[in-house]
Amino acid sequence: MTAATPDASRERTRIVTAMARFLGGGFVAYLLISIPDFGRPPGMVAGWFTPVAVLLSLGPGVLLLGVTFVRRGDRYIAPLVFASAAGFLFAGGLWFPAWTGARVADGDVTWLMTFAGLPALAVSMFRLRLGIVVLVLTSVLAAAINAAGRSGGATHQFVYETLWSIVFTLPFMIAVRLLVRTGRVLDATRADAIEAAAASASSAAHDAERARFDALIHDRVIATLVATRRHAADARLPEQARGALDELSRLAEGPDPNAPDVSVVGTLARLRTFATAIDPDIPVGHPDDALDPSVPRYPDAVVRAMAEAMGEALRNAVLHAGPHAQRALLVETGEASLIVTVGDNGCGFDVARVPPERLGMAVSIRARMDELPGGSATVRSAPGEGTTVVLRWDGAR
Repeated sequence: MTAATPDASRERTRIVTAMARFLGGGFVAYLLISIPDFGRPPGMVAGWFTPVAVLLSLGPGVLLLGVTFVRRGDRYIAPLVFASAAGFLFAGGLWFPAWTGARVADGDVTWLMTFAGLPALAVSMFRLRLGIVVLVLTSVLAAAINAAGRSGGATHQFVYETLWSIVFTLPFMIAVRLLVRTGRVLDATRADAIEAAAASASSAAHDAERARFDALIHDRVIATLVATRRHAADARLPEQARGALDELSRLAEGPDPNAPDVSVVGTLARLRTFATAIDPDIPVGHPDDALDPSVPRYPDAVVRAMAEAMGEALRNAVLHAGPHAQRALLVETGEASLIVTVGDNGCGFDVARVPPERLGMAVSIRARMDELPGGSATVRSAPGEGTTVVLRWDGAR
């Protein structure tokens, strides 16, 4: 499996954000429900306790709801979740020094009792075992506060309230954790599928290019052999036939690392052939330079890779730029550099929002150029502003 990327955890992040929004809404609801009970029973705790306890126990949870509506707010979810658990425990612990010694005959001693399991439920999104520990601590703390603040509190009531809180909350914690884990499994499966599809697309792209070369060489071989058969007396034909067969043999064996360099005129011819096979009407520009067009200067592998990447960029323009879009190709040749630009004035798109499963750009353009020493690919586009793909090779790098 490939290394995780920000987009690779998309489903898990989406589920965690949805759960955080739900739980944050729960904190807000309990804040509203608890407002009438603030300061009750009267005289039970010191006046400073209520505002401090509200800030500690409910503040992080309320913020949890807010960050789910903020761009990239998912990075704050985990800190706020753990802060809500720590805040509840700290607020519960402060009850004892704030307690005035007063007692009630029955009922809850503090409003903290109403949501003792909610912080543990939030923690279980990330760590189930830690969530269980938090649940036990909050349940024991809430039951201990009740036992201390009730007159004649019995031990069995303390045990009952602790176990009830744990048993009631634990199934929901397990369900939340399983739901988040499902998102992780979906992300892993999706990443594997994208990786396999990318490998398949890369192989298919190479196969398609080889098929095009095979078709051209095949036509040449057949034409040469037929001419040899009909005009056997021509001394040039046997040599041409042998050359064609040798070229076909080399193609069948794959790219030749020892293939001779390609000249400017040869590079332009190859790129023009690729381009016009996809868009017969595309204009091909080449600014004048002082280079000798017949001197070999570009490695065959460089010209091949740039032609393939250019072909994919041009196919994308034909398919997606729109029926009225105009396309153009610009080839800039240097002493040890080559720049191929494919542009259109079509509908354009948001480059940042292209999903990874769209493999044409990722595999056939960027990956192909990245594999080329000194190669790079830049894609510039915006909705309504057309698209420009710049392929560069710098032999001096």
